[in-house]
Amino acid sequence: MINNTIIYLIGFAGTGKLTIAKEIIAKTNMKLVSNHLINNPVLSLIHADGKTPLPAEVWQNIAKIRDVVFDAVAHLSPAEYSFIFTNELIEGNEIDLKIYRKIESIAAQRGSKFLPIRLICEVDELCKRVVSEERKINHKMIDADAARQQFIKTKVLTPDHSNTFTLDVTHITAKQAADVILKRLIENK
Repeated sequence: MINNTIIYLIGFAGTGKLTIAKEIIAKTNMKLVSNHLINNPVLSLIHADGKTPLPAEVWQNIAKIRDVVFDAVAHLSPAEYSFIFTNELIEGNEIDLKIYRKIESIAAQRGSKFLPIRLICEVDELCKRVVSEERKINHKMIDADAARQQFIKTKVLTPDHSNTFTLDVTHITAKQAADVILKRLIENK
């Protein structure tokens, strides 16, 4: 049983954040706060085909939902609950840094053990993963060219937290990644 812990999976679209989170949840009592738990109430109501750029107003509405979800985790969830958050956060993006800082703050408010995990993946593998049919169904980005350009032009956020860990998931399964993360969690007690 894992109590009062927050794991934060950070990586590009297609890295496998949700799949890895589901593997961790299958082995623990953790609750999932996927970025799409927050995004999909809005994305499911508009034309979000995974390729067409979204209107800027989408993110303002999603921010409102994020605030409500984060508030519930911080103030309504029982103290023993543990969570896995997933997000694509980009180095140098001020909004992304604020989202990260908010989750870091929630962990501190709750007195939670906090483990930020950077998931990285080689670009060719990332482009293969990003076009899956399951991603399309879930309103996720499915444009391999856009994924490649993002990989070339940006970098996954590197949190400045002492527990930050980078895991290359290019050649391992989601189950193997989950095992590495859970081992790291136990080692950081």
